[in-house]
Amino acid sequence: MKKISIPARRWYENKEKILSFPTRWQVDNLTSPGLEKKALSAGEIKKRIAHPVEGAPLIDLARGKKQAVIVFDDMTRPTPVKNVAPGVLNILHKAGMKQGQIRFIWALGSHGAYDMMAARKKLGDEIVENYPVYNHDPFQNTVHAGKTPGGINVWLNREFMSCDLKIGIGCVTPHVHVGFGGGAKIIFPGVAGIESIKAFHEHFQVEPSRHGLGNFENNTMRFECDAAGDLAGLDFKVDCLMNRRGEIATLFAGSFRVTHRQGAEEAKDAYGIKTSGGYDVVVANTYAKSNEAGIALLLVRQLLRSDKKGIGVIISDAPEGQVPHYVFGPWGTDYGGHHYHFMRKGFIPSLMRKLILLNPRPTPACLKWIGHEDDVVVAKTWPEVLRMLQKEFPAAAKVGVIQDATMQYLKK
Repeated sequence: MKKISIPARRWYENKEKILSFPTRWQVDNLTSPGLEKKALSAGEIKKRIAHPVEGAPLIDLARGKKQAVIVFDDMTRPTPVKNVAPGVLNILHKAGMKQGQIRFIWALGSHGAYDMMAARKKLGDEIVENYPVYNHDPFQNTVHAGKTPGGINVWLNREFMSCDLKIGIGCVTPHVHVGFGGGAKIIFPGVAGIESIKAFHEHFQVEPSRHGLGNFENNTMRFECDAAGDLAGLDFKVDCLMNRRGEIATLFAGSFRVTHRQGAEEAKDAYGIKTSGGYDVVVANTYAKSNEAGIALLLVRQLLRSDKKGIGVIISDAPEGQVPHYVFGPWGTDYGGHHYHFMRKGFIPSLMRKLILLNPRPTPACLKWIGHEDDVVVAKTWPEVLRMLQKEFPAAAKVGVIQDATMQYLKK
């Protein structure tokens, strides 16, 4: 048997899983250079935070400030904020800021709130036990910050706007709307009001050709993020690129436009997949954003054979389930948030022969992000999946295994 290792369970054991395939099959391991990079040491992380790529050092920005807020990405992103935040806090304290002058806010956008167990995973025990950690509430306690050139009224978190030093910590990964996440997206839609978030996502319809995974040049939605970052007064940003173990492989700190631009330039190669596709079977692992596994369907569609006779496999090992999403998520039998797209019966068969969801802890609600329940075959273990695939392809098969379909994209 041929064997390929894939990363799994980012916020749990964070381990490798082995997938086995028949020797007679051609099996391509679709990885990317950035996934294989070594992690930065704790010393290197602190050094890069202290020496920004552009803009004033954080210690200069912090001197004389009264209140600081650190906005950080949520559990749908792989960033180990607990490896970054201590370096930021150390600088703030050196600048004279006291513990009571600093708070943390989850950049939830329209995602559901988190409890302190999740906060301890993301931030570490010491931060959770010594600094206030607040969920962002998009439905209330927001203040008007202004209007973007694209016409969006920007309402932002009240606690965030009350601070005179604003810091963001997040990561740069391919994103279907803004090309690459990172930069001021931590603020918009990260700590925006629900009406602003809905209006932001409607900009996906403005020149759609300028959006898409890895497409961040002249991206209209990215322009809206940047404009909101200016209105918010985002002072300092830390943008990370991650490897296959959820470790920080690269870090840019400083002005948010520059950290994002440099991060996205590196991410083009770091997360890009080069292949002509045409696979009989595409196995799309989800690791960095396993609780947003529906993202993987895009790469599956792109890499399967064009005659619609291929089989897709999405691996979603997220014990917590898919993220509650107030804008895009399902909230009933056949309805959901403002931009929810109901997966009609027959949609998946119109794209491929079969779609298999490998989920050790499946729920009916999780399926709504992937396809209609009648169109998706659910399996709990890899041997179950392999038996189904061998039945469909008893002889030869061309198989592509995507290491992380939530953190990679098809590079043109």
